[in-house]
Amino acid sequence: MPDCDEFPNLYFPNSEGKFAWDDPCWNDDWEHDLRSKGFNSLWYWENGERRTVKKGEKGRYLPCARETVFSRSQTISMDDLDYDNDFNADSESYFKTFEEAMSWSKNNPGKTFTRSPNGKGFIKK
Repeated sequence: MPDCDEFPNLYFPNSEGKFAWDDPCWNDDWEHDLRSKGFNSLWYWENGERRTVKKGEKGRYLPCARETVFSRSQTISMDDLDYDNDFNADSESYFKTFEEAMSWSKNNPGKTFTRSPNGKGFIKK
């Protein structure tokens, strides 16, 4: 009578003395379920869909895939972001160059500046 069992390796430990189900990724179906529900990595959202994760959103870490995934509702389209309206470039609190910001800081002891939110220029802190 032939051996009809398709998985004989499940009944015996491997050379390290561990069974197949000792692997933490033995039952990673829940990770695949999250993927099928639309959870994707940051790389996928930024490069595939041109979306970015909203500020403060916490993703789900997938230990077997070794990455953090986010749902579509946790992201926003990069086209919807309006970087130019984060500040008024004509206001007194905006500096186009580091030298302008440094000069202002030297003339105003105790005052500081930082990079503007969109990465263009500097603003008063």
